[in-house]
Amino acid sequence: MSDFTTLVNYLTTIPKNPDFHSDTLIIAGNSLPHLIVSAAQFCEAEPAIQRVLFVGGIGHGTIPLIANCKKFYPKLVRTEWEQLSEAEITQEIFLHYCSRELSLLLEKKSTNTGENARFSYELFSQNAPTNFWLVQDPLVQKRAHVTFSKEWHLPLSAIQPLFFEQPKLIAFDTRPHFKNSEMDTWWESEYFLSLVIGEIRRLNDDENGYGPMGTGFIPHVDVPQDVLASYLRCRKYLENVERK
Repeated sequence: MSDFTTLVNYLTTIPKNPDFHSDTLIIAGNSLPHLIVSAAQFCEAEPAIQRVLFVGGIGHGTIPLIANCKKFYPKLVRTEWEQLSEAEITQEIFLHYCSRELSLLLEKKSTNTGENARFSYELFSQNAPTNFWLVQDPLVQKRAHVTFSKEWHLPLSAIQPLFFEQPKLIAFDTRPHFKNSEMDTWWESEYFLSLVIGEIRRLNDDENGYGPMGTGFIPHVDVPQDVLASYLRCRKYLENVERK
């Protein structure tokens, strides 16, 4: 198993919870229109869901989101998107594939995962959902899960990550290659590297991470030693990729 496969497997493994139910789904800002379409189709077929929150302002994923839409869903793209938040763009895509009546909420100011979680919670002055489905880029899902748990004051079990198919990396040369080859072009190479390697740095609870020993943005996360070893060997790939 390659180091990159180790990292991707760790980041994209989600808790199994076949009995999970909720009337609320949150789509956090991300660059993958395929996820948004899948979430819309999920909601179309899942009558228990009554409320959908679209979360995200203009952030690091906005340009890749529009670029991916131009590549995979060109008929949906409007020139006005250049001025819109990720939440607004996501809602437009979602409503093209889900037509049933739902309560829709928009959070348009957040620019990072911490703000995604905090600002979405602040939409509710009272009666905030006590559990929900969470849709986020699979490579960011683990950190999003613990961040939303902290900001919403909920146990991890009250939030069920949802990305429909786990990415299975089989190789990385100049770009990633997945078992499902359709995923090969979901992330541009530099963006893939910044996410996969950068996420381990953020999750690892030391002075460089986002845990209590670092910035304190997230709760403590125990990153396995084999994952940390793979991360240390992969850091060299980020030498020419800048993303804080």
